[in-house]
Amino acid sequence: MIEREVEMLEDKFKYVQKAKDEIRELVYDFKRCNGCGICVYACPVNAIELGPVHDIALGLEMPPVIIDHLKCAYCGICYAFCPFNAFDFYINGEKVDKSKLMLSLVMYTYKYDECKECTLCYKVCPTNAITRKIYLRREDIPIKNEGIKGKVYVDRDKCNLCGICAEFCEAFKMVEKEVKPNDIMPYSDILIDETKCDYCKLCEEICPEEAIKVEGKRIDYKLPDKIAEIFIDQDLCSHCGYCEEVCPYNAAHTIKPIEGEIKLYMARMYRCDPIGCAACIKVCKHNKVWFVSKDGVDFNEKFCIYCGACENACPYDLIKIRRKVVYTKELAENPPWREAWEKALERIIRKEKSKEVSKFELETKEIEVVEEEKEIEPINVEILKVLEQKISKIETLLRKPKYRRAIESGKVDALARGVEVEG
Repeated sequence: MIEREVEMLEDKFKYVQKAKDEIRELVYDFKRCNGCGICVYACPVNAIELGPVHDIALGLEMPPVIIDHLKCAYCGICYAFCPFNAFDFYINGEKVDKSKLMLSLVMYTYKYDECKECTLCYKVCPTNAITRKIYLRREDIPIKNEGIKGKVYVDRDKCNLCGICAEFCEAFKMVEKEVKPNDIMPYSDILIDETKCDYCKLCEEICPEEAIKVEGKRIDYKLPDKIAEIFIDQDLCSHCGYCEEVCPYNAAHTIKPIEGEIKLYMARMYRCDPIGCAACIKVCKHNKVWFVSKDGVDFNEKFCIYCGACENACPYDLIKIRRKVVYTKELAENPPWREAWEKALERIIRKEKSKEVSKFELETKEIEVVEEEKEIEPINVEILKVLEQKISKIETLLRKPKYRRAIESGKVDALARGVEVEG
């Protein structure tokens, strides 16, 4: 016997299936879901339906996809192929490792040894997947210069606005600006407040570009190998590539799960209202691909993973997302259900839902039609003439008002007498 139920957990739905000694749980975090619809196409039993993504992008509080837990097969395909990790999948209380499923998306953001642990990548990350843990600040060091006069210089040609000095010492201040897809640099300038500086010269050593020079006295303190460190949460990462684009040290590299292309239907773009609508911009909360330019709505395709949420959100069907390749890793074994997973990939690329399987098959039989030949008797001319004469008399009577009124009032016998008298 199979039991199924649904539980609401704050911003999540938990779908549970109990069968014999096995309990399967599918947890759907609809706050992380952007309505891309990949799970809708991947589902082999049509248990997932897309909601009103346009209205949700504009603020409607409801899940972007609806799951029919009675139809759900609890196979884990939606969990395996969701690029934004909006699903979690458990069997008997233990979270299933995606790498142990038949197929799963290949996506990863690498941090290389060239990383200087600066602030740029974590400042631009759209999903806060990158964090910077600070191990040491200037204020943590008790040794201070007293009564020293000095000067701080920043070589603007060398400085790449990495922000290391500003997060180390309060004497430096980064001028922050809005991060946009067409300009992802988080800073516009660096300022110096020498009233907060004791000219200890430590900033000279932490600057990776040797862009800072200080007239002062080096305090007697040994800096550690790292004053801060960058960490990447792969579960939160949308693999947009912002970090790779902004990094001046080529220390970040992103492997995207899908290749494709974005197209706008230019002939219909007069319908677009990027200020009043902006659904494409709002729905793209993980990758920040869309922006408003002087020519209207625009996109920076290098940050796109072709999830399709913008296409679903556009009320005028102005956006076309084409998926060319979905990168996956697979198990070596070949179980009977492998084909279902491969077909799911095909549907994701073609953006087609699984065909409904009929519960009944109707047996059809061809019926043989036998034509029978029947002789038609010849028309009796004499009888035909008599009938024509009688019909002619009735037509003549019906032209007279008194006989028509007799019929309308139900006095058919009056018509009969007329036929006898006038016939």
